[in-house]
Amino acid sequence: MDRFGTPGGRLLPGVDALDAAEVRPEDRVAMVGAFIPFIKTLKGKVADLWVVDQHREALKPDELPFWKPPTEAKAVLSQADVVIITGSALVEGGIDDLLEAASGARRVVLAGPTASPWPPPFFEHGVDVLGGIRVLDGPRMMRVVAEGGSGYFFGGEVAEKVCVVREEARK
Repeated sequence: MDRFGTPGGRLLPGVDALDAAEVRPEDRVAMVGAFIPFIKTLKGKVADLWVVDQHREALKPDELPFWKPPTEAKAVLSQADVVIITGSALVEGGIDDLLEAASGARRVVLAGPTASPWPPPFFEHGVDVLGGIRVLDGPRMMRVVAEGGSGYFFGGEVAEKVCVVREEARK
């Protein structure tokens, strides 16, 4: 994103997508994908939290009340003030349907290490925040990935969190 800029958005190096989402205590938050760090941060701190995921077992026992099956995604997202979609939705498919269902939300976030796409098409389809990572040390990143490391191991000198926030707010 640096080489060509970030058309329609502001690049925020070192900023977490959840911080850029500006979640409020009175918000009803829907997540698509069990992004555990966000669940830990949000549980008990927002009015409602729903986690739409194919894998109920991805949640801990105390998080199971938040779980919703994918068949309820449209209904859940249409009620949310903030919608957070993990980058895995880009791979698994259905991103267009998810964004349509989230069109009434105050903030729509596409987040995770796999969510670092070219911003304009996502801004045009209702995404307000793209939260991903920027690789700082390619060879070390390749080693971490080859050893089975996940986003928890990307921090520090290997990669940094980065967000692109849409310049023109929807609501």
